[in-house]
Amino acid sequence: MDFKVETLGPCRKKIAVVIPPERIGEEYDKKYDEINEAVAMPGFRPGKAPRKLLERRFSERLGDEIKNDLVKAALEELFEDEEQKVQPLAPPDIDIEALELDPSEPFEFDFELVTQPEFETPAYKELEVKVPPVEVSDEEVDTQIEQLLRRSATLETVEDGKVEDDDVLIVDWQALDGDSVEARDTGAYYPYGRGVLAGFVAESLDEQLAGKQAGAEATATVQVAADDPREELRDRELELKVTLKEIKRYELPPLDEKFLEKHDYDDEDELREDMQKRIERAKSRQRDGMAEQLLVEQLLDGVEISLPEDFVEKELENWALRKRMSLQMEKVEDDEIAKQIDAARDDTKAAIERDMQRHFLLERIAKEEEIEVTEAEMVQSIEEIATAYGHPVEQVAAQFRDQGRLAELQSEIRQRKARGAIRATANLVEDPSMLEEDAGADDKAAKKKASKKKAAKKKTAKKKAAKKKAE
Repeated sequence: MDFKVETLGPCRKKIAVVIPPERIGEEYDKKYDEINEAVAMPGFRPGKAPRKLLERRFSERLGDEIKNDLVKAALEELFEDEEQKVQPLAPPDIDIEALELDPSEPFEFDFELVTQPEFETPAYKELEVKVPPVEVSDEEVDTQIEQLLRRSATLETVEDGKVEDDDVLIVDWQALDGDSVEARDTGAYYPYGRGVLAGFVAESLDEQLAGKQAGAEATATVQVAADDPREELRDRELELKVTLKEIKRYELPPLDEKFLEKHDYDDEDELREDMQKRIERAKSRQRDGMAEQLLVEQLLDGVEISLPEDFVEKELENWALRKRMSLQMEKVEDDEIAKQIDAARDDTKAAIERDMQRHFLLERIAKEEEIEVTEAEMVQSIEEIATAYGHPVEQVAAQFRDQGRLAELQSEIRQRKARGAIRATANLVEDPSMLEEDAGADDKAAKKKASKKKAAKKKTAKKKAAKKKAE
């Protein structure tokens, strides 16, 4: 077979194929031999029917089969040819029925193909990257011990007490539409500080009940979610009236000899030492993950990977569709939806391109490192996913099979191993200043969260005031 490869643009090639008559004749001979052995012709023993008789009866059907076989063989030979270096990103669209085949003439056809990006593999070994040092404070150890104690905590009623953080409140509630009670419950558990009661998002309840005692009341305007399991309440704005009946608080067990013995510790020093090691291991894993991410981004900054534009546009349109559906569920007006999508389109496209480039880079490195994904690794990954979501392993495995996502999972594992291979040879330089940056980022995130919460409460108050004014 003869191939002529023409580059049309980034990740796009035109392939012209010429198959000589000799190869076509070999395919016909093989097919007729198979038919002669398999089909009983009247008056002839199996395998002894004349070729001309077989041609008169089967030539038309064989022509279509041989075209399919020749095209398939040509693609396999092309993609395996190391000199051509054609790596498809998607199967070519070839109208085989429209192709003409004459056994006495060369079989010629051409097609366009979207190929994987062509780029030089960057030097990915022995890189240098700055990471924060792994440090564990006494406060972190105390927090870890408190969490261990909390697992054995008991929920006790607070007599004549006031609501504090992390309390569990026992409340009666009613969801009202005017004077009509649409839903209600008594003795419901409300974890204070989460702003969610019985599926209703009502953050203002926390502010109203802060420091209050049993008997206190609170009211909040809530917008029921569009996918709420209570169909009759979906998408409705209701008034939530709450009466605090009881305050419960977690009582931690004493850190005594009995508790230490239960958890296989000889004394408190051994407990603290073990907790410190656990925190160190967790922080080391987190730091390794950060190093891998920084190393991959460092490599991406130094390599140019051109992408197939139609693939990028397809992903961009998929994002726009998901964004539109999400905003429609929030009852956002069509004009505003269009504005939000247009405003975010350029940044989203850049993020999609970066994700694609990261994918191709890691796949290339995985190939260079000859990384394979074992069946045991696939099973382990599915088990971890099942555990995280609380679903049976068999169910998760069936979903991956039925949805055709096993190749995607395999790619994720392979790329994770590729990131590990990059980090394994890298020089991780500890930079204490990064700890300060992380602390600053945490403070900033906390302030942002508080600001959002305050804005949400303000919005709820405005809605409530507007409703009262309308009444």
